[in-house]
Amino acid sequence: MEQIAVTRSIVDARALGSVINAEYPFDEPVVCRLISKTLRTQDNDHYLVTVGKRRYVARLYQVGTHLDREASDYLYELDWLTFLHDEGLPVAYPIRRSDGGMLGQVQAPEGVRHYALFSFAPGRPMADDDPDQLFALGQEMARIHVASNDYQSEYQRKEMDLEFLVDRPVARLKEFWGDTEDDRLEILLTSAEEAKEEILALLRNPEHTEDSWGPIGGDFHPTNTHVDAGGQPTFFNFDLCGPGWRAYDIAAFLLNADLFQHDSALSEAFFAGYYTVRPLSHNEHAAIAPFLTIRRVWLTGTFSAVEGVAGYTFIAPANLEGY
Repeated sequence: MEQIAVTRSIVDARALGSVINAEYPFDEPVVCRLISKTLRTQDNDHYLVTVGKRRYVARLYQVGTHLDREASDYLYELDWLTFLHDEGLPVAYPIRRSDGGMLGQVQAPEGVRHYALFSFAPGRPMADDDPDQLFALGQEMARIHVASNDYQSEYQRKEMDLEFLVDRPVARLKEFWGDTEDDRLEILLTSAEEAKEEILALLRNPEHTEDSWGPIGGDFHPTNTHVDAGGQPTFFNFDLCGPGWRAYDIAAFLLNADLFQHDSALSEAFFAGYYTVRPLSHNEHAAIAPFLTIRRVWLTGTFSAVEGVAGYTFIAPANLEGY
């Protein structure tokens, strides 16, 4: 019988636990449990790892071309998080293996999958309607941006430039919809082009913001933030990090937290916290609005997959007549 191709497998938690037990310098047995929402097939798989009374999270990265990741991309993420942790920033950081490295791999049915082990973010999920928590999040995001000005990496990571944020998602949307004539698609494509032109105009004007570009989280999110009893946030899940515009990082969070749909006091609390560390330049402030549009385009294009792990029906209604 011929071996059928596999796009996405779910690795057995006990098997992964055995690998971690063998490859990390733990003095107690590893207990591993799958905690991913398996219906979210566009995401990586995550496992809760318990060693005695200590807790960690293992991430098993996907295989495939969905985000075109390579080993160097993963190593950039892990190296940057190690840098931030060493600088005293509140992030879930990678745990070193017995061999001193941070990235491992397992052989899955679909091919080699890389994995890493992270510290556990303490506290409870952030409340995105709490001004104090939003102030603290803005402050810590700005601290990450400022500290990252000194980060130098030996690893290559794909940049979040306009090709990544606009051109590729638009190409994917056109491929996904094909020759379909739909006013909604036309509106989306027009909005993408106008937002891109706004960003290009800001880049070309005489004003220059020295640290407007650098390592960013790419997906700061209330669900990617835990807050402890003292109100201190810890950020985790930096799979979308990389070199990019700090204004885009802010726009992504504003959209993720849906702050513009709520009392303006909430977004003001976030900006107040951010400004205590890093005031925005005029250019950066002006860039937030078009970056909000670009973020929506990027999300729509990313989840508009003709094939692959997201599946055709992830975004489009299924047409199952005659099935």
